[in-house]
Amino acid sequence: MENSALEKEKNRTRWCNIRLTESEYTKLKEKQASTTCRQISDYVRRVIFEKPVTIKQRNQSLDDFMNVLISLKGELNALGNNFNQVVKIINSVKSDSEIISWVSIAEGLQQELLLEVKSIQARINQFSDMWLQK
Repeated sequence: MENSALEKEKNRTRWCNIRLTESEYTKLKEKQASTTCRQISDYVRRVIFEKPVTIKQRNQSLDDFMNVLISLKGELNALGNNFNQVVKIINSVKSDSEIISWVSIAEGLQQELLLEVKSIQARINQFSDMWLQK
């Protein structure tokens, strides 16, 4: 019998409705969104009953780094795809004159790839220095 009483206590059967203005609701949503609480009701319960609320913190330098990496990844993928296409063409070409022209194109793409890799390394070093506060 005691087990049944405990089960009933855990079930939330009571409603507590409140009315908010649009700006109050917006502020409540913003506060809830900055926490790990997935629902407003969970957030409000924690605040009302003075339970800990975990606030999410953003690391701006990490966000910046991720944006740069995403951009560089796209550029690197495009260059890599172009380089792979040229290599496939070189492997399928029969005449020497065509191979020579495609090899020069491949060398140009290879140089672009190497420059992009150096750029990525420089950005990684820059962010590393910033994080390590050198």
